[in-house]
Formats: sequence, C-alpha cells, structure tokens
Amino acid sequence: MLDPEGFQLFLATAVVLVLSPGPDTLLVLSRTLASGTGAGLLTLLGTQTGNVVHSVLAGVGVSTLVLAFPSAWMALKAAGVAYLLWLAVQAWRAAGHATLSAPPPAGAGGAGGAGGAGRFFLQGLLNNLANPKMIAFFLALFPQFIRPDQGSVAAQSLLLGATLAGMAVLWIGAMTLAAGRFRSVVAADPRFLRLANRLAAATFAGLALRLAVQRQT
Repeated sequence: MLDPEGFQLFLATAVVLVLSPGPDTLLVLSRTLASGTGAGLLTLLGTQTGNVVHSVLAGVGVSTLVLAFPSAWMALKAAGVAYLLWLAVQAWRAAGHATLSAPPPAGAGGAGGAGGAGRFFLQGLLNNLANPKMIAFFLALFPQFIRPDQGSVAAQSLLLGATLAGMAVLWIGAMTLAAGRFRSVVAADPRFLRLANRLAAATFAGLALRLAVQRQT
C-alpha cells in the first residue's frame, strides 16, 4: 500500500519531529508538571488525535489537488523544502532550555473526573490543530509521502498519521511518565537540549536537500 522508500523517508522525518521539542511536547509536559501524570497523558492523547485528523485531511485533500494539477506538486515541493530549512534554522538557533511551567486549570486538581479529563484532552487537541508548525508540515510536506498509484489515499494518510501519532505517544508518553515521577526535580540539561537541537537542525537540512532533488513519480 505504501511506497517502501517513501515510508522510510517518512519515518526519518517523523523521528526528528517527535524527538524535537515543540508546542505539543511542552504543553504535555507542562500539564504533567502542573496537574499530574494522568492529565499529561490525556493531553498527549488529544495532541495525537489532532495529528491523525491533520493527516487524513491533508492527505486526501492536497493529494487530490496534486493529481488534478501536476504543477501543484512542484509548488508543494518548494514549500516542503522551505519548511524543512526553516525548521533547521529554528532548531539550530533554539536555546538550550525550555519553560515547562503552567498553571493548573481552574477548579481541577488533577485528571480525575470526566470534566477534567475532557478538558485536558480538548486542550491537547486544539493546541495541535491550531499549531502553525503542524499545519505547515501536513500541508507542505505530508502529501508528498502519499502515492495515489499505491492504493487508497485515505488509507495511506490514516496509516501514516497513525504511525506518527504512535511514535509520539511512545516517546512523549515516556517523558510524561518520567516528568510525573520526578515532578519535584525539574531541571532540564541545557547541554542535552542544545545537542538535540543541533542534531535536529542537521537532519532537517538533510531532508530538505533530499526533497529538493526528488522527482515526482
């Protein structure tokens, strides 16, 4: 169903996206530190539900546009290269620290209760759906991993979106559990974050170069 080479490239891109701290990661960790592990995990579930929604909408809608207008592929390719280079610059310039504090939601001391649970999930979902970086990724880059000649576009989009969401749940979920366990010891290592950001910048730049020389199939 999926092009093997394209799927490998998608996995490489997804790994970098998941490992690079972003608004979703910071929201999940801040909610964990402010309201507990349960609240963090519910927020994480909301963010990754947003990724699946993004993937299906972008894959079906934009891939259809590319089929109807071949020149649109070149425009998306240029946008994808520019987006990756922008991510590389931002990652390289990123500071070696992150602010993880956030006030607990009014009237909620944790994730207990249906109201609190729904609120945490909704916060994560809306944060992801309104995240400009994720919108740019799914509109400019994601459709280029879809191959209409390989089968259902909707199925491919759902599979890729679920893959990205699953990877994020595993990685950010582990961080959430660790943050919840050591809420009293919140001391991010600037050296580790700086190294992670530099590696992410180099990877994004490499992906941009590969995409720039890629031809439409």
